[in-house]
Amino acid sequence: MYSDYDACSVCGSEVRLLAHPGTAGDDAGRPAGPDDGVVGAGDDPVDVRECTNPDCPSHRDGGPTP
Repeated sequence: MYSDYDACSVCGSEVRLLAHPGTAGDDAGRPAGPDDGVVGAGDDPVDVRECTNPDCPSHRDGGPTP
């Protein structure tokens, strides 16, 4: 099972949870999501995990995901 609070899978450091792009709720006057009504794969996490270790390879362009 997926856990938001697991350590970074690359280096083992703590992770910081960030809102997924597009989830700020800037325009609350219209329905959320794309106009065609299809939203992602259905199983994608609702947040973005960012490693707190600045030397972690996950911070490199094209690096692994924490």
